[in-house]
Amino acid sequence: MCHRQVLAMAALLTAVAWPAQAEPRWLACKFTDQRGAVRTFHMVFDDLRGTAALFDGGTLVDGSGTSINFQSIRTRFPAFALTYNRNDGALSVTPQDGFGGILNGDCRRSPPPPGAPRS
Repeated sequence: MCHRQVLAMAALLTAVAWPAQAEPRWLACKFTDQRGAVRTFHMVFDDLRGTAALFDGGTLVDGSGTSINFQSIRTRFPAFALTYNRNDGALSVTPQDGFGGILNGDCRRSPPPPGAPRS
């Protein structure tokens, strides 16, 4: 390849390439609480920004100390901590008050819930 061809190829790649865009993804989650009641909620996460939030009462509640990798999402909220296994959809909810141990459930990809803010 000559120098001009390499420059033309580089210019073409630059013209058609764009930076990676953050893509929020939604999860519909459910778990069984200490009393045996099934609880459901929606969570949104963004791999590129490293954020996770719960959709609660029409607003997003941001998690803190969020860690996202190819296998899991871990984040904390004032009343509990969440761990979601991206490989099999398993969810663990750990109440922060120290009572009840680890609660188990699952999450599945879903469209944004009604009323969810647009990103």
